[in-house]
Amino acid sequence: MKNEINLGAAAILMTQLLVAGLGISASRTTAMASGGGGANGGVTAKVDSIKVSKCYYSGNLLIKASSSDPAARLFVYLPSGEYVGEVQNGGGSRYGGTVTRYIGADPGSVIVTSSSLGTITVPTTPPQI
Repeated sequence: MKNEINLGAAAILMTQLLVAGLGISASRTTAMASGGGGANGGVTAKVDSIKVSKCYYSGNLLIKASSSDPAARLFVYLPSGEYVGEVQNGGGSRYGGTVTRYIGADPGSVIVTSSSLGTITVPTTPPQI
């Protein structure tokens, strides 16, 4: 049963990476994980919805976001799939701050994923003064 759950998690991750690679900006999906007691033999996992209201680039990224899952962790990736960093959880479904790793040239967009399987692709903009 442990292997079934690990395979289900791997399938979810592959789906998430495929969606991110295609640049789809939808953030709600439903994923199936095997090994549960549902009527169809699986357990349906709810996926959170991520909203990003600011994504400023100036060598680093400044991101302001929210998630429908207040306990989720948000991670930022470049379009190439390279990991940039984690967005700080401010509590109450609010996230924000500078993702501190210097990433060089403006990537044009970033992919924000959550530990609750939500994904969104967001364009970067110059900082607003």
